[in-house]
Amino acid sequence: PLLTPWVMLILYTFVFHTVFKVPIAHYGEFLFAGLLPWSFFSQTMGNAVNSLSSEPDLIRRRRFSYSLLPLATEIAASIYFLITLIGFAAYLAVRGQLVWHVLPFIVLPIASLYMFAGAVACMLALIDVYNRDLRQVLNNILTVWFFLVPIVYQQQMLTHRLLFLRSIDPLNVIVGEFRDVLYYGHISRPLHDVIVLGATAALVYFAVGLVQRASSVLPKDI
Repeated sequence: PLLTPWVMLILYTFVFHTVFKVPIAHYGEFLFAGLLPWSFFSQTMGNAVNSLSSEPDLIRRRRFSYSLLPLATEIAASIYFLITLIGFAAYLAVRGQLVWHVLPFIVLPIASLYMFAGAVACMLALIDVYNRDLRQVLNNILTVWFFLVPIVYQQQMLTHRLLFLRSIDPLNVIVGEFRDVLYYGHISRPLHDVIVLGATAALVYFAVGLVQRASSVLPKDI
């Protein structure tokens, strides 16, 4: 998990900065600021999708809050994410590219990312109980999603038809928030950040409640 974002950084820097020559200053830092939240999200989804289906004995043995199983995979992935984030912040500080008074605001996108990833993890894990095909196509879905989120390119490069993704995709906004703090060094839309935080909190509440409502039938369905 620690190596994944670095490998992706090297690969996409070569493809988009060296080959296609994307006109973005300090492209490595720009790219890594977006890869950090994405790597955490995609790794969590890959581990969480079968977190309920793979534990039939545990679920049948006793009643508990089954949403803890997909959420546990997120907590495990967060260890590597936070270590990498601290290392990247230290690198930016040494390079003189870190704006210290903006850094505390990184708490907002981190909280939004955790809640959004937790919500999606719970819903994917529940769907997988009833449809095992999901795990087979999840990597394809994540690949398409990756290129729809402006990670390897700037949001301004999107065509007019795709600009609506800025409003409907929480991950799109969260990646932008990480870049605001780590790359640009300013908060462009503080009210928007608070709204996203509230929306992701509502989403995780809904997802956990969804698993909770299914808990009465889950032991026999799994």
